[in-house]
Amino acid sequence: MNTLSKLFPEPPTYKGSWQSIYIEPIIGSGERIAIAAVAFGENNEFNIIQSIQSELLECLYGSQASSMQNMIDWLIESATSEIKNNNRSLAKWTPPFEGVKIGQLFEAADEDIQGILRQAIRFTSSLSALALDSEREENDEYPRRRTEQWASSISEEARSINPRLSRFFKQKIKVNQSNLLTTYGFVTEKYVSNFGLLIPIRLPTSLNGIKAKLFDLESLKKSNIVLIKPEKYEILIGVPSFQDPTLTSKSVQKLKETIEMVTELARTENIGVFKAESAKQAAEHLQEMAA
Repeated sequence: MNTLSKLFPEPPTYKGSWQSIYIEPIIGSGERIAIAAVAFGENNEFNIIQSIQSELLECLYGSQASSMQNMIDWLIESATSEIKNNNRSLAKWTPPFEGVKIGQLFEAADEDIQGILRQAIRFTSSLSALALDSEREENDEYPRRRTEQWASSISEEARSINPRLSRFFKQKIKVNQSNLLTTYGFVTEKYVSNFGLLIPIRLPTSLNGIKAKLFDLESLKKSNIVLIKPEKYEILIGVPSFQDPTLTSKSVQKLKETIEMVTELARTENIGVFKAESAKQAAEHLQEMAA
């Protein structure tokens, strides 16, 4: 290898392709929004993800955001089934409803299939998380609302696993001499946990919310008026996958540092930390704790 070639990095060796899925919010208008990205890799590997954040759906559609999210989930489920059953391709896919367009298939190369997905998002999704990577103003109610939604999703998943778990959610306990009751996410005779959520573009506010949940657990643990206390205390935190293509390396690093901080804070009070990437995973963990 000559000296000049050493100045340039080696080309990526993982080969694949990608394409985007678009919808027309108003059918026939010609306006299109990229809502999902599909990557095809080597050895029949593929991945499909939502490329527009739920936060943006709320900003764009307000009270109709949940309906739009349901449509996106339906599309991704349908496209995933098509890819699995029809030779790893969307060429013959019939979307479940009108107003859906499939973008051009582009050849690509990167380190892995996640890298190819990042290319798809960068080139086609102006409303993607990558466009929102900078930190936002922290004076809104979004993190609190998302945390409440996260807690509700865990409760719903737990109910589907074991309906008897429902009685353990949102338990109110008097932990001091005031007449105020503190609400805990999940309480059994031997176990108590609170729920937190780390939102990459709202990390400072997310962290403050988790600190408050840790303080409530600490208050219960040190309470002089609660006679029978749980044996195990835990903060259950929702976190995105570090492999999520909609997150930049900077966002992932900040997320890891925040998790380390939370873990250290919890450790000082002998409070455990459980990280879950989905409400189902969190609910399965609570099922184990309640057993």
